[in-house]
Amino acid sequence: MKKLTVAVVLLCALLMLGCSQKTTSETPAETTAKAGVIKIGIIGPMETKFGKAMVEGAKLAVDEINAKGGIDGKRLVIVQADGKLKPDVTGKELRRLAYDENVNVIIGGFSSGIVIANMDTIAEIKKVWIVECASPTVTKKIAEDYQDYKYIFRLEANSSTFVPSLVEGMNFVKEKIPIKRVVIVRDQAKWVEDIDKQLKSALTKNGYEVVDDIAVPPQKTDFDDVFAKIKDEKADAIVAMIAHGDAVDFVKQWKDNMNIPVVGLILPAVDPNFWNETNGKCNKLIVLAPSSEVPIPINGNMKNFLENYKSKYGHLPEAYSAYESYEAVYAFKKAYEMAKANGEDPNNSDVLVKYLEKINAQNPLQGVRGKIAFTKFHDITVAKGYIVNLLVQWQNGKMVAIYPIETEELVW
Repeated sequence: MKKLTVAVVLLCALLMLGCSQKTTSETPAETTAKAGVIKIGIIGPMETKFGKAMVEGAKLAVDEINAKGGIDGKRLVIVQADGKLKPDVTGKELRRLAYDENVNVIIGGFSSGIVIANMDTIAEIKKVWIVECASPTVTKKIAEDYQDYKYIFRLEANSSTFVPSLVEGMNFVKEKIPIKRVVIVRDQAKWVEDIDKQLKSALTKNGYEVVDDIAVPPQKTDFDDVFAKIKDEKADAIVAMIAHGDAVDFVKQWKDNMNIPVVGLILPAVDPNFWNETNGKCNKLIVLAPSSEVPIPINGNMKNFLENYKSKYGHLPEAYSAYESYEAVYAFKKAYEMAKANGEDPNNSDVLVKYLEKINAQNPLQGVRGKIAFTKFHDITVAKGYIVNLLVQWQNGKMVAIYPIETEELVW
């Protein structure tokens, strides 16, 4: 009898061990399905303010959606991945998000070079990637090989829109400040190389004389030689394009060395902390904010977003990536729900692509920056009535919009 009892106990123990092993060996996809969650991957340089803002924007949207019952009764969760601004690391992390985490969608990227280097990774893993980068090469590759690259959508303005917007802005500024001779100061980087020739040509056609074109490496912090050269050229204005370089030291040294306007695309300068970082020396700096990604309440949706963001995190968005990741979650939600309503599986990436493409001029998403409508090859529409590239100026500690949406007037 004792032997029988021992055998029964051993059998039960073995059965319990087997059940335990079965549970721990579940794949991420199986675990996700049982948990009833939808996973959103966020990838970027997480140790930078751009990566942190990316996560904060997405998390704000996720929390809002979850508070209202989630999507299709499922709770949204965020899975972070640090690409460390390295193409190979980003590729490895994209595969982890797809194969190990089985995310439904991926948001982020930040750098054009990183995104372009990993377009083939996306063709392999077949996951929708809503990217934050500007290079026209991304759109060009989607147009040339739609079947492989159709999974990539962009919520940042294509940098080909920067030049017309920047020249329009220059013409607006010229109405108040006489400008003829200009010097271009720009990042030594891929995103600028794509548009530099276009910028010089457009400036020339609009009557400006481009007297120099200075490319500076991202590690440069001393700009005395740059400003000495600009003085020698007798320039009336500087057209700057700085995303990765040291914008803080550039602006400080501009104020100390020059008395001519800077008009340009200086991404760090749309950070609300830029005034303090430059000790107020950014006063009167004129900056193009691509896709209106700037903490200025230019419409009701933007006002609510900024208020909710500050309430949640104690500060306004510190980088443009916050706006895009927030809207990317809502674009995913809209596409997912449209697919579900039509009896199609939104967990299938090809189906998700189909319905993201339906967020177009006829069926836009009401975003925080304006109406979001994807073009044929997955850019956002940049135009009046949708999202605009906004010209802003630092004035006495705050940023104001001056063109084409105006909250204050240009000062000089």
